[in-house]
Amino acid sequence: MIKTLIFFAVLLAIAFGGAWLADRPGEIIINWPWLDMGFEVSLLMGFLLIVAAMGVAVVLWIVIRGIWNSPRSVTGFFSSRRRDKGYKALSTGMIAVGVGDLALARKQAAKARKLLGQEPMTLMLEAQTAQLAGDPTKARQSFEAMLDTDETRALGRRGLYIEAQRRGDMEEAMQMAKAATDESKKTPGWAGTALFDMQTASRDWQGALVTLSQNHANKHLSKDAFRRQRAVILTAQAMELDGQENADASIRALLGEACKLAPGLVPAVVMHADLLNDAKDYRKASKLVEAAWRIEPHPELAHAYAYIKDGDTALDRLKRMRVLFGLMPDHIESKLAMARAFIDAREWAEARSLLEPMAEAHLTPRICMLMAELEEGDKNDFGLVRQWLARAVGAHRDPAWTADGQVSDVWQPISPVTGKIDAYEWKVPVREVAQVDQPVLDSRDLTDEDGSEGDMVLLPAEASGAEDKAKGFVVAEDEIEEIHPEVSDEKPEEIVAEDAKEVSAAPAEKAETERKDKPSAEAIASAAKANEDSKPQKAADAEEAPVAPAKDKASARIEIEKPKEVEFPMPFPPDDPGPKKDEAVRKADKRFKLF
Repeated sequence: MIKTLIFFAVLLAIAFGGAWLADRPGEIIINWPWLDMGFEVSLLMGFLLIVAAMGVAVVLWIVIRGIWNSPRSVTGFFSSRRRDKGYKALSTGMIAVGVGDLALARKQAAKARKLLGQEPMTLMLEAQTAQLAGDPTKARQSFEAMLDTDETRALGRRGLYIEAQRRGDMEEAMQMAKAATDESKKTPGWAGTALFDMQTASRDWQGALVTLSQNHANKHLSKDAFRRQRAVILTAQAMELDGQENADASIRALLGEACKLAPGLVPAVVMHADLLNDAKDYRKASKLVEAAWRIEPHPELAHAYAYIKDGDTALDRLKRMRVLFGLMPDHIESKLAMARAFIDAREWAEARSLLEPMAEAHLTPRICMLMAELEEGDKNDFGLVRQWLARAVGAHRDPAWTADGQVSDVWQPISPVTGKIDAYEWKVPVREVAQVDQPVLDSRDLTDEDGSEGDMVLLPAEASGAEDKAKGFVVAEDEIEEIHPEVSDEKPEEIVAEDAKEVSAAPAEKAETERKDKPSAEAIASAAKANEDSKPQKAADAEEAPVAPAKDKASARIEIEKPKEVEFPMPFPPDDPGPKKDEAVRKADKRFKLF
């Protein structure tokens, strides 16, 4: 808009000037005495001649200047074209590196080096291509060449740091990170983070504090992250000083600052509360734990709060835990801590009212152990105690200190796997994948709706020796007679009772039918011959089969075949034809439990 107004203003000025000259007639007389001639023109015509002369002069100057600069213009045209081709090759090569096309990346890198020469991005493309090809020597040479130029020195140090990490040379990696941080006041983000991680991994806490302050000053991390990491480092220093002589004052100062920076850091709060307890500053210790409990309840905080005063009775601890329970009454850790205090104070009814709803909603080993202790103290019922201990095996896992898949009983400042600071989290660990041949059974799955065991068959994967006492076997009566004929006449009391029950329940018509269908002597003789032929094979199988112990001394040891992993509804698996008997004379299989 402004340019348009200026154009119209200039045009208007020219128009007014021409009109002014036209209204004022005059003559311009030019005499050349040495030529003995002269001419005169009007004032307007003279002005136009002067403007035309100036225009011709400008055109002549442009033509002469163009002829003079023509060699340089031709050279610049070809150089620009060459540079454009080089940058195009550079762009194509970087894209090829990104997609993993090694052949194209090498071709474009060579083309870019030929067209552009020692350009910074050319060196970067060569280094990236060498890394893609797995050639660390060529990549290192390219990054070292970048150190000679101020523009690419930071990029070269970054590349050498990455190559040192890939080789596992942490000393060179730390040197590159330190060189990048010492070069200027404005520390690069990668250098400050890398140096801090390496210092914490090597437990150089003092150096890590300095680097952390630099990173915070350069705004490479937020204020909350700075406060949390500094608190963790101070706690780690206090843990290293723990146990040394005359170090209580230093530990108390470190933990005091750590608790101010991160009130929810459980290890710092617990250690500081213990020191305050030793100093008999119970009020400050209680407030410290209560502040951490409001942020995130934790069992270590509950234990520290319960035993703030040494020598208190269980009723005193219960009274104190009621205060902590009131801060977070709906949290599961509050309920567990309160149940622990009720059990210690022998308040069985209150403990049961807290634990039973949690056991029904989400059963964990901690709840099972508390329930077992409750049943032992309240009812002295060791059967229920064993049941709760058995249920603890298949219950959901409790939270634990976990870092990079590793579970620890105590908190540590760095991860044992990666060396990362503040990696431990209080969470439920990842559970191992269950094996198909080892199913997990709940005790409630072993009973029917009415509470009885019913006709359940358990087939263990392997049973031998003492394991047979805890696992049940179901064997047909005719199988036992074939494997051990010498013990077929003596039956345990449970087998005799079960046989008598089945015989009393059978109708008279069935007995009459069996008597009518009794086979002939020829059929009996053929069946006996078949049994004699199969005795050697059956004896060999019986030697390899595991032995199930008898229930009492009157019972004989019974060896049975190793059961299959799958129970078949038929009397014998498909690969075992069973005893060769006539179908007409074979009685119905009687199944029983050894235990």
